[in-house]
Amino acid sequence: MDGDYWWLQINKELVGYWPAKLFSSLGKGATEVLWGGEIVNEKTGGKHTSTDMGSGHFADEGHRKASYFRNIMTVDKTNTLREPQGVYPTITNDNCYNIKEGRNGTSWGFNFFYGGPGLNAKCP
Repeated sequence: MDGDYWWLQINKELVGYWPAKLFSSLGKGATEVLWGGEIVNEKTGGKHTSTDMGSGHFADEGHRKASYFRNIMTVDKTNTLREPQGVYPTITNDNCYNIKEGRNGTSWGFNFFYGGPGLNAKCP
């Protein structure tokens, strides 16, 4: 292929790419990378949306219930895979959705669980 591309690789498999011209403000690199989930909450009828984030299960429910990202890596300017540094969770309302850092030192590498059901008894 000709030109510059932004590639997405999961484990050792390349699963997609985008022409760099789609990301004109990034130039040759990024200063921030984000992972996780996002929903739109229009509070229809004055209630929080019932839209699931991820699987619809809270992060505390862990593997086989909650959604997760694992073995997260970025590629530095020398084309070397690195675990992300300076990572911090951001959440708007942990009664509706939450996040939990996974255990370090496992075969899952840098990982976290996230998600939730939205509207529930603690998230009106």
